[in-house]
Amino acid sequence: MVFIKRITAVVTAFALAVVTQGASLTAFSEGDVSEADSITKAAIVTEVSTGQVLYEHNSHERLPMASVTKLMCLLIWAEEMEKGTFGMDTVITATARANAMDGSVIWLNVGEEMSAYDMIRSVVIASANDACVAVCEYIAGTEEMFVERMNKRAQELGMSDTHYDNCVGFDSDTHYTSAYDTALLSAAVSEYDCYNEFFATRLDYVREGERQTQLLNTNKLMQRYDGIIGGKTGTTDKAGCCLAVWAKRGNMKLCAVALGCKESEQRFTACTDLLNHGFSGFELYRTAVDSDVLTPVTVTEGLEKQADIRVKRLNTIVIPKGSSKRIEYTHTVVDSLSAPVQYGEKVGEVRASLDGEEIFYSDIVTTGEVGELNFFSSLLIIIRRFFSM
Repeated sequence: MVFIKRITAVVTAFALAVVTQGASLTAFSEGDVSEADSITKAAIVTEVSTGQVLYEHNSHERLPMASVTKLMCLLIWAEEMEKGTFGMDTVITATARANAMDGSVIWLNVGEEMSAYDMIRSVVIASANDACVAVCEYIAGTEEMFVERMNKRAQELGMSDTHYDNCVGFDSDTHYTSAYDTALLSAAVSEYDCYNEFFATRLDYVREGERQTQLLNTNKLMQRYDGIIGGKTGTTDKAGCCLAVWAKRGNMKLCAVALGCKESEQRFTACTDLLNHGFSGFELYRTAVDSDVLTPVTVTEGLEKQADIRVKRLNTIVIPKGSSKRIEYTHTVVDSLSAPVQYGEKVGEVRASLDGEEIFYSDIVTTGEVGELNFFSSLLIIIRRFFSM
């Protein structure tokens, strides 16, 4: 069994993405998620591919994170494995720093060698602090240097309400995150499938013989909720009971985060309600513009009489289920252009609204260049026509 040296066990929690187009759908909320408000300090459910927020409660409040911290470790490890820095078969040697860790551990001895596979699954399944430090030290040299990378990566992801002091999640006044930032980070982690085997494992072991150590996954939703892919629990005295999970049904992947619950079971209730709210109330919708909107624009004094146009960006967005017929498109396009015309020149706008709320916007732009008609270009045209006769 994974041993707990500390009264307040530091475990792990998981959770999405940057909205580039479309509004938050909180205004369109359907279904009851009021209990999530009452039993969490902060909560959020987002759609992973679009980053759209489907429901949020105090989502930008800075809160202690417990082992949600380890999500950033998992992201950096996955990125390093993708670059070939190390692999699951890499042998890692435990240091004195790793051996000194308390909380949830697998009792690594100084100098003990273990594969990255065994260390990482110990972190994902049972939030082993000693294994986490060992892997971080292998990559960066020291835990402090790895923490610097964690904070830099957080900035790159746009996690403006997050700061790390350590790599395992011990409580500190300057070690915090938010539900929204956890969702952003979780979206990045969910792009990698190298941990899915571990996320889905309820019970496992590392080592053999007398030192065999049990790894127990405390995320009950892995067996309870249809479509669950990954996630982790986390608990400390200051952070309370936390949970972040992601699940997929059909073509939609959602992430739910619950922070600061007073009792363990409350985090599972909150995330279940948040996921149900998302899957039952929303669907993905691909924006589209009728071709008659995109008729070529007249060009005056140009080498060509017309310029072809297109919508600069068409997006997949999240809308309330069954509401697509209520979406209304409006557009404006200039009557004509004067040469010269540049590639990608803005000629109009297209917008879509649902029940009076704008859900999509894009520029309409030219697809190519049109040169200006002048004396020399006119002479060149005459010469070409003469020799083509």
